[in-house]
Amino acid sequence: MIAVIRTGITSIVLVALLMAGYWQVKTTEHSRAMAHLEAVNSELEQKVKDHKDMVTRLSRSKRLAHIEILDQIVALNGNIEETTIRLIELDDDGGEIARQEFTIPGDMLFVDAWTVKFDHENIAQGHPLYGRTLVLLRRIYSDRMAPIDGFPIDTPGAIPPGYAVGEISLFEQKIWDHFWQLATDENLARSMEVRVAQGEAVYKPVRVNQIYELQVDASGGISLTPLAVPEDPVTQSDDST
Repeated sequence: MIAVIRTGITSIVLVALLMAGYWQVKTTEHSRAMAHLEAVNSELEQKVKDHKDMVTRLSRSKRLAHIEILDQIVALNGNIEETTIRLIELDDDGGEIARQEFTIPGDMLFVDAWTVKFDHENIAQGHPLYGRTLVLLRRIYSDRMAPIDGFPIDTPGAIPPGYAVGEISLFEQKIWDHFWQLATDENLARSMEVRVAQGEAVYKPVRVNQIYELQVDASGGISLTPLAVPEDPVTQSDDST
């Protein structure tokens, strides 16, 4: 009888130990599975965030300048004889770094620039040197002027005011020093991670009191967009009648 009891107790203990071991294994496997799932989820979330950051870097734009249309002289026949503008160059924070005034014949405003664009991958990764389009504003003119007779803005071969900061200024100086070589020598351009180096011009007819913003896209070129267009008093008068 005692032997039977001992055998029973031993069996119960063995079963208990087996059950404990089983649940320990299952608990450990569950913990590992949960840890793996959390790691995979965290990795996916990071990839999604990295992708969003890349899209943001590729699509972001930088304000280069504001252009204010100050005054226009109109001839008796209604044609605009000349236009006076104010160009206000801006830094990355939108602060003013330089301003100049120009008077051009007519009303068709041209802004000419040198642009250097880098590979999309470098821009997407936010590379400290190759992570944005570089712009040097060359000159302002109109369709009644030869471009060579346009009014100079930034100095060719010098770093534009908005870029002349930090350790990357030497790199930018090298870019402008060799701009036309980069524009025409594929091997040199590739060695400096340059995708495109070229001159660009934006232009449109303007009217007094308008304000435009000159922008550059991180992976694209320059654009000229209106910030404020005043209501035409003549149109208002016509509408009221």
